[in-house]
Amino acid sequence: MKCERCDSELEEGNIFKIRWEKVCEECYIDNSLPKHPCDPIAQMNMENMMEVTKKSLMEELSERQRKIYEFVKEKRRVTPMEIAKEFSLRELDLMQDFIVLRRLGLAKGKKEGGTVYYVLWD
Repeated sequence: MKCERCDSELEEGNIFKIRWEKVCEECYIDNSLPKHPCDPIAQMNMENMMEVTKKSLMEELSERQRKIYEFVKEKRRVTPMEIAKEFSLRELDLMQDFIVLRRLGLAKGKKEGGTVYYVLWD
């Protein structure tokens, strides 16, 4: 049997369901992750949590997220494709890391012409 989303082989006992689809674990996890960085409710919740925990923003980042942040800081503006290439990331993995940076108020997307760049938060 194959995953109905990515066509990889499914092993017995490692089959997950998304509605009526039978999928692999990776597709199941990908489906459950936040999809859009611009979520004002999630942003507000993150700000409230940071205020309560009194942690520094950088403490909340994974090593890869810190490296992405430093890369954006160094380049000043960078396309998602450039980041994905630099760190050998799938688009979904980059989006998840960017969501964290955005929600912590460290980076944001900025559209110039028809191109979206990731820049540091003002």
